[in-house]
Amino acid sequence: MSYQAAVGFVMMIVIVVLLLRKKVSTMFCFAVIPIIAAILIGSSVKQIGSYVTKGLGMTTSVALIMLFSLPYFMLMADAGLFNGIVRRILKHIKINPPVLAVLTVVVAMITGLDVSITSVFLITVPLLLPFYNKLKMNPVILVFLTTLGIINTYDVPWSARMLRSASLIPNVPNGPMYLFLKLLPAQAVFTVIILALAAFLGVKESRRLKAAGESVADAGKIDVDDVKDDPELGRGKLFWVNVILTLLVIAALCFMPAIPSYYVFAVGLVIALNINYKDLKLQNKLLKKYASSLFPVMPAILLSGVVVGIMQYSGMMKAMVDTLLNIIPKSFGPFVYIIVAAFSVPLMFLFTNDTWYYVMIPIIGTLMKAYGIPMDVVILTLFLNMGAMLTPIAQPQIYIGTDLTNGAVDLSKYVKFSMSKIWILSIIWLVIGLAMGVFR
Repeated sequence: MSYQAAVGFVMMIVIVVLLLRKKVSTMFCFAVIPIIAAILIGSSVKQIGSYVTKGLGMTTSVALIMLFSLPYFMLMADAGLFNGIVRRILKHIKINPPVLAVLTVVVAMITGLDVSITSVFLITVPLLLPFYNKLKMNPVILVFLTTLGIINTYDVPWSARMLRSASLIPNVPNGPMYLFLKLLPAQAVFTVIILALAAFLGVKESRRLKAAGESVADAGKIDVDDVKDDPELGRGKLFWVNVILTLLVIAALCFMPAIPSYYVFAVGLVIALNINYKDLKLQNKLLKKYASSLFPVMPAILLSGVVVGIMQYSGMMKAMVDTLLNIIPKSFGPFVYIIVAAFSVPLMFLFTNDTWYYVMIPIIGTLMKAYGIPMDVVILTLFLNMGAMLTPIAQPQIYIGTDLTNGAVDLSKYVKFSMSKIWILSIIWLVIGLAMGVFR
């Protein structure tokens, strides 16, 4: 192993350990530790400046997308767009165990469009828990299916996960939308499987209740008044206007790739603000509110370019990959990324989201180039790290989901129920992607 490779591996280990132990912030890890590593391998100040400049150039555009996309969807959530969609779905549905189970996934997917895992749990669990209790269904199913709805919205182009991933392919125009469209066919199949699993769990609950002598009559209809908009910010009368505006934004992202995605979201945000909240003081108040949600994720995405830039342009990454090529048996080499994907669920107990996307994927991606596997294929294969929704190290919001059940579900009960199912779903996802050619 060369000195450069040794420094690179130590740097990655230090970053992972510090983030797992929560000793320092992600921003500190990405901004400071790579600089120390560059100094240790003998890089000059001028060289380090060049590495950093090139690295930040890789991540600037995706950071700008987050700057405008996250406030746009948070604004739509405040205006009541997602609540309005949920109300229209619930209005005429009678609730029984299979319907309620499927509905849980659907509501979680809709509320997850603003890419806030916290809000998905805060809306879905309290809304549907009374019906789980009324039907005497196991509430752990509610938390589990809400989690599946969250996983199924991981890949919307404005999510932090997608923006992290797109920063690794800076030469691909409109990277987040490119990755999203690549994943879409496989995701369509996967969505059907998730809904089928939800229906199966609902039917299984019905049979369990019947065997226990419990009544499984319909719980009736959900009172749509339970889905309430913010009294100050809700704009129910503008629901269809906001739907049309959002569809136009998404259409522009899909069909006008020449226009930078961040500019599309910037224009959408400006129009949405002026349509829904004409008062400039209120607009400024909302923008300040949304700004707090941009930190520390957006700076971390931007500063991740420092890690990649230093590793790539200093030769550190090449040295690390050469070392791995000498260790890995040649027969296994072309399949390393698939093997990692197959074990991604238990591996996520050793990673945070940042270290998965900024440490694991770049190393595996660079390694696979030696076998002719493009970086985008590696990203697509390793993207849906479902195991993150099993560990509070990667996703601390899980505690919110379990706490909202009023003590009926704790973390250990949730993990015990969900672990095998999510791992099986992860393998199914991998098989779908390979069969459809997305991961090859």
